[in-house]
Amino acid sequence: MLNIQRSIPIPRISLEKLINYILTVGENPGIDCSTIKERGLDIGKGRGDITRFFQRIGIVEVYGNCNIKLTDAGNALYRALNRDVALSKMLFHLILYRELPHYRLLINTISEEGPVSITELHKLINQRMRELSPTAWLNEVAFKALIGLAVDLGVVEVVNGEVSIRYAASVSECIRRAMAPIGNQKVLRLDDLNTCIKQLLGDIDIRQSLINNLDGCVEPIIAPGPLGPRSTYFKVLNEDCVIKQVVNSILSASVLNR
Repeated sequence: MLNIQRSIPIPRISLEKLINYILTVGENPGIDCSTIKERGLDIGKGRGDITRFFQRIGIVEVYGNCNIKLTDAGNALYRALNRDVALSKMLFHLILYRELPHYRLLINTISEEGPVSITELHKLINQRMRELSPTAWLNEVAFKALIGLAVDLGVVEVVNGEVSIRYAASVSECIRRAMAPIGNQKVLRLDDLNTCIKQLLGDIDIRQSLINNLDGCVEPIIAPGPLGPRSTYFKVLNEDCVIKQVVNSILSASVLNR
């Protein structure tokens, strides 16, 4: 079950400015909010719209007298930005996919329904959100901001008013497809997920990390194997929990921390 809130403030800011913000904080840990604003990297009252947004998705931590530093996820993104732009966009997409149910629903809906017109996509998303929570919705401003981010990240493309998925969404597609719906229940196919991610991310293996960290997210379904009973299929108890643990395992993988 997705944990859908009513709506979410998302700054309508270019990806370039968001990247420059991360690079600046990465190079200046502890920089204060006023300096960020003086450099033209944030807008809005108080801490600033971008700072609040990055706090919400777990990229920065604000402490003391409005000092800012990167979290572990933020540092993984910062390292990727200094190494490979395509990799950094994929990681940013995965962080959004992990932290924002609205964004995840957007990407999954495009994957399942696309190509789809922008107007129809907005209707579909709000219809699905109402099925999860009668008071939830994605307003037009937030919808356009999410579409803009997804386009900038290379996750979706808009051609002649229709939205479709692109290759940059491949890892989140691994996650979506690995959680197969069976009736009213979803089943996580762990080996399929691990193989898909290994093929996309340079042969990294997150299987053991997931097995160690999925307690409370899934229940094993024991199946016979050539060497005795084994479990590579899991009943999904908490979809949010599974997605967060998969993305956390990818972010902490050694290949991304070199």
